[in-house]
Amino acid sequence: MSIAYFPEIYPDELLYSVLARFYLHSGYPIYTMIAEHLFPNTWKKPCIEFVGNLKQEILEIILRDITMEELINKHTMFPYYARFIPKADRLKALESIKNMQSGYMDLLKIPNREPRQLHYCPLCIKEDRQHYGEAYWHRIHQMAGVDVCPIHKCYLKDSGIAIDTFKSSALISIEEMELCTEVIYCNNELENQLAEYIMQIFLEDINMNNEVSVGKFLHGKLNFTKYMAKNGGCRKIQLLYNDFKEFFGDNMRYGITELWQMQCIFMDTRVNLYEICQMAVFLKIPVEEMLNMKLPERTQQMIFDETVRELRAKGLGYNKIGEMLGVSSLTVRKVGKYEQRKPKNYKIPCGSKRRDWEKIDKETLPLVKSAIAELYGDEERRPRKINRNAVCDKLGLNKCIFRCLPQCTKEIAKYSETQEQYWAREIIWAICELEREGKVLSASQIMRVTNMRKDNLIASLPHLKEIEPELAEVVESLL
Repeated sequence: MSIAYFPEIYPDELLYSVLARFYLHSGYPIYTMIAEHLFPNTWKKPCIEFVGNLKQEILEIILRDITMEELINKHTMFPYYARFIPKADRLKALESIKNMQSGYMDLLKIPNREPRQLHYCPLCIKEDRQHYGEAYWHRIHQMAGVDVCPIHKCYLKDSGIAIDTFKSSALISIEEMELCTEVIYCNNELENQLAEYIMQIFLEDINMNNEVSVGKFLHGKLNFTKYMAKNGGCRKIQLLYNDFKEFFGDNMRYGITELWQMQCIFMDTRVNLYEICQMAVFLKIPVEEMLNMKLPERTQQMIFDETVRELRAKGLGYNKIGEMLGVSSLTVRKVGKYEQRKPKNYKIPCGSKRRDWEKIDKETLPLVKSAIAELYGDEERRPRKINRNAVCDKLGLNKCIFRCLPQCTKEIAKYSETQEQYWAREIIWAICELEREGKVLSASQIMRVTNMRKDNLIASLPHLKEIEPELAEVVESLL
C-alpha cells in the first residue's frame, strides 16, 4: 500500500518521535499493522535513539527533503555518543547507521547506566503545542546524565518508556501519554550551566575529519596551570581531581566520581560526553574550542626544554638553572641528556666498510660452542635453556648480528628443546646438587631447588626416561 501522508519532521525531533506521530495520525488500530509498512521485521522493536532498520520505501519518503547524514546528525542521538570517539570509529559508526546495520553500538561506546527512560519538559510541551499544534520527543531531553531542560532550566519528567534496544516499547507519541504538567525549576546554577553547555556541544555539527583526540586536547589545556608540572612533563592529576570535586560538590548525580575515570579520559579510553563536558566547564574551555579541537603548536614541555637549553648555552649549571626555574637539578639534567654534543675537531671518516660476515661467522663459531657448553650445564653447573638470547648474553653480542652468521645460528638450533626436555635436565642437576649437600632426596626438595611444580615434574618424566631411566624411576617413586 502506498503512503499518502507522512508528518513533517520538527526541529530537534527524534526520528522515533516522527514515526510515533505517523502511527498516531494514520489511524491504525494496532501496532503490527503500521509496523508492516515501516520495518522489514515486524517483530523487532523500534530503535529510540537511532534509525533502526526501516523499509526502503519509508526511508525514501523520510529523505525527500533531508539527506541521510542530516537525518542522523539532526534527528538521532548519534552526535551525543560519536563526537569524541576516534575518527576511524566515528566514520565506521556513521556508515553502519546509514546502512541500517547494528555494528555502531560497539563503536559508539554507549555507557551502561541504570535503566533510562524518555524524558520530556512540561514547558517545551506547552510551547510545541502553541507552535506546531502538538508536542513531540526532543533529542535535548534524552542526553544521558542531563536531568534539566537546557532551555527552561526546569527538571525533566520521566515518561516510563524505556530507552533500550530490547526493552523499548512500540511507537508511542508524547500526545498519547498522561503527562505531568508540574514545573520544578532547578536552583543549582552549575547544573543549569552544564546542561546548557552540553546542549550547545550536542546540537552543533561534528567535524568528522578531526583527528585530535579529546584526551590530548584536554591535556594541552592544562599547560601553564597549577595542574601541570613546571617542566610540562606530567599532570598533577590528584590536585586536579580534588579541585574538580570541590567545584562540583556532592550534588551531581552523574559524571566523574572517581580519579581513575578522569585518568581514563586523558588516556582516551573513556569518551563519555557528559564527563568530558564536566571537565571542560571546570577548565573554562569555550564551546567553540571544544567543537574544533586543536593541539597547541608549542607545549609547556617544549618551552621548558628550550629555556633550559638556552640557559645551558649561556654557561649556567644544572643546579643554578633548577633554582631559577623552580625545579630540581635532576629535572634539568633530563633535558641536558638530549643536548646535542659539540662537534669534535677531527674528521669522521664517511661511509662504512663492508664486513666479511663469512669470516666473522667462522671465527665466532668456536666461541658459540664454548658458550653453549657452559650454558648446557652438567652435574655441578645448573643448566640453562639454549637459545640465541642466552648465547648473546654470555658472549656480550648483539643478537641482530646472528642474522648474518648462519653457522652459529645452525649450531644453536641443534640444542633446541621443549620446556619439558629442559625440565628433565634441571631435575638431573637438582638430584646431584641435593646429593652433594647431603640432603634427603624428596619431591619437595627437587621442586624447591628447581622452582618447579608437581605437574612440571610429571610432565618431564617421559623425557627423563629417555636420558636417565634410573633417575626417572627414582623421581616417579617420589611423586
